[in-house]
Amino acid sequence: MSRNNGPIVLKAGGQYECIGTVRLTPEAEKVVRRLKAKTGLPIRQIVSEIIVQSESLITINTDDEEPEI
Repeated sequence: MSRNNGPIVLKAGGQYECIGTVRLTPEAEKVVRRLKAKTGLPIRQIVSEIIVQSESLITINTDDEEPEI
């Protein structure tokens, strides 16, 4: 798992096995299509890399927790 606080980096090449299906919002689809046009990478590779590289940037709040101020 990549832990990177810098930019998400898309590298051409490599093969990924498709495990499941995710439906994107129209806005997210436009972003992914722009990245596909710029990189030439398959959509599944782009989305997979974004998810893996952004995990460390995600904070999870539950209803039970008081927000930090």
